[in-house]
Amino acid sequence: MGLLVIGLWPFAFRPLNRAGWFKDRPGLSFQPDGIVYDPEKTDWSGGGLPDRPAAITIELWLEQGQILPTDVFHILTIDDGKSLSGIVLCQWETALLLRIRDAAAERGFREAGSNGILMERTPRFITLATDSSGTAFYLNGALLKYFPGFTVPDSWLDGRLILGNAAAGKHPWSGDLFGLAIFHRTLDASEVVRHYRLWTGRQAGHLAVEPSLTALYLFDKGAGQWVEDHSTNGHRLFIPERYHVWQKRVLEMPWGPDPLGWSDLDDIVLNILGFMPLGFMVYNYRRLARPSGGTKNMVWAVAAGATLSLAIELIQVWLPNRDSSATDLACNTLGTWLGALAAKRIQSRTARAGQTPDA
Repeated sequence: MGLLVIGLWPFAFRPLNRAGWFKDRPGLSFQPDGIVYDPEKTDWSGGGLPDRPAAITIELWLEQGQILPTDVFHILTIDDGKSLSGIVLCQWETALLLRIRDAAAERGFREAGSNGILMERTPRFITLATDSSGTAFYLNGALLKYFPGFTVPDSWLDGRLILGNAAAGKHPWSGDLFGLAIFHRTLDASEVVRHYRLWTGRQAGHLAVEPSLTALYLFDKGAGQWVEDHSTNGHRLFIPERYHVWQKRVLEMPWGPDPLGWSDLDDIVLNILGFMPLGFMVYNYRRLARPSGGTKNMVWAVAAGATLSLAIELIQVWLPNRDSSATDLACNTLGTWLGALAAKRIQSRTARAGQTPDA
């Protein structure tokens, strides 16, 4: 029962969404278990050719929250419904990364990025511009880094826009977002500077008449569940009352879309150690009924641990803030086996000492 409580705590089947409006200024605040999204899929490329590299510019005015070196956190995702989203703009420590799904790549995606862009509690105006020749990163209107040949497939831009989290809900970003604009063309350097001045001068509303504008979010409503799009396209974003995950995965494999890394080592060790007492106790409980059934008692103990772990992982599918993982199931089963093995070894030693008979 203790393991069941720990595995499902805090039993939040419908947790509150931790993304919402500022009370005193334009913007949205994001905390873990927060998400904002477009309920409908949209072609953010403006109807380009699906087999060609896209021409798109994304402008983000944001302020990074606490920087944690434990994961990659998703700021903006264009999710086309695949197990790995097509386009993700994310954070790793102080680096801003653009990840593009690519089945030919070793990790299933390729990425470009630049360190030192995201500083804790420091407002940043970021422009990402890509076309058939490459991708450019701008910071506060100035070119920071250019990646020739790093292109975005146009067909990857047909999807649901998600802010503050991954489609699977595993990479929540913490910070504040003050503005977002998407253009289905590549802005040149002079336009990037001019837009930076408009945004920071609180005059970004003038961008509504810009050519090739796909979406413009000023986050100036201050209340309600909808974020208005100030472009002519009307791509409204939704702020759900309850935290929602679009791609809830069942028993995700360690080599899946989010492969294991060194940051998962703590969880692996805890999952093994946490189930060792269960294996130890179940084996000793079975030994009371079958003192000579060492192997059968081992099987019973491991089966009990695996069954309990499987039940926890399947129930976690319905918990938006928890992950259903085949890795956890394997680690829990291993921990149960180690606990039962320890009990069996102790039994064998005491038997040899003449204290307890054993087969």
